[in-house]
Amino acid sequence: MINTGTDPAVPPIDGLAGTPYWTNREILRAEQRPASLCVIGGGAIGLELAQAYARFGTDVTVIEVSDRLLALEEPESSELISRILVAEGLTVHTGAKIARVSYDGGFSVELDGGMVTAEKLLVAAGRRTALGELGVGALGLDESARFLEPDDRMRIADGVYAIGDITGKGAFTHMSMYQAAVATRTVLGQDGPPAAYHAVPRVTFTDPEIGSVGMTEKQARNAGSRVRIGLTQLPSSARGWIHKVGNDGFIKLVESDGILVGATAAGPSGGEVLSALTVAVHARLSTESLRHMIYAYPTFHRAIEDALGKLA
Repeated sequence: MINTGTDPAVPPIDGLAGTPYWTNREILRAEQRPASLCVIGGGAIGLELAQAYARFGTDVTVIEVSDRLLALEEPESSELISRILVAEGLTVHTGAKIARVSYDGGFSVELDGGMVTAEKLLVAAGRRTALGELGVGALGLDESARFLEPDDRMRIADGVYAIGDITGKGAFTHMSMYQAAVATRTVLGQDGPPAAYHAVPRVTFTDPEIGSVGMTEKQARNAGSRVRIGLTQLPSSARGWIHKVGNDGFIKLVESDGILVGATAAGPSGGEVLSALTVAVHARLSTESLRHMIYAYPTFHRAIEDALGKLA
């Protein structure tokens, strides 16, 4: 069973190689905070660490090549976290092209429109596999492929299974655990459903948390289905009003042909609120059935009820 995970991807930026940049591994071993930190990458890892170090007192700048942070999530998630980070004093550059990086006791990152200098540099630009280094060619598999492609029982070859990041189904610990259970049942000849990926939950552990599951609005519309969207802001809910400071967030629902196929729960307990939505997407429940549930008062979950009422 292959469960090697992945390595930090390092983009081919001129001058970067050979400098003492950090990846997620080195930054978590640091024992002292730097005075300043530049983060290349506006995904989950980059933003979680950027916000944490900013709250330690470090002057943080985030550089993202896409036109928005959390580019794979809903645009509303990108807008929310950008607004929060800037309000907390971080500098954010999106749609930025890095020309080169230099190091002389500190880092200089040259952008199209200026220069960012920092004591430390974190490269959080995604993950990479190394199938050639694993020698999967001996199994008759393509060593140049980006990921291993298991069947729905996690087999990649006779007697060989792959789980986790290396399958390309989501670089999450819970994905590895889920696939491990499927593979173990297969090896032991036990009954159980095959792997299914229509309701994969993911949480960016910034403050506020941004949790999402299933399809985004764009993915649903690209699938050609009849799509309706329900969106409500947490501050307008009873719990949001009670929470007051730090109540930024929203619930967004994606309905396709009457079925909940995706959702985002952003807010103080976004990852926890997401659990209810994950159950609904996993079970392929209709939004009509969800509309007639009883939602405990006053919890953030009542914002789900409000979002259902705004489907259009």
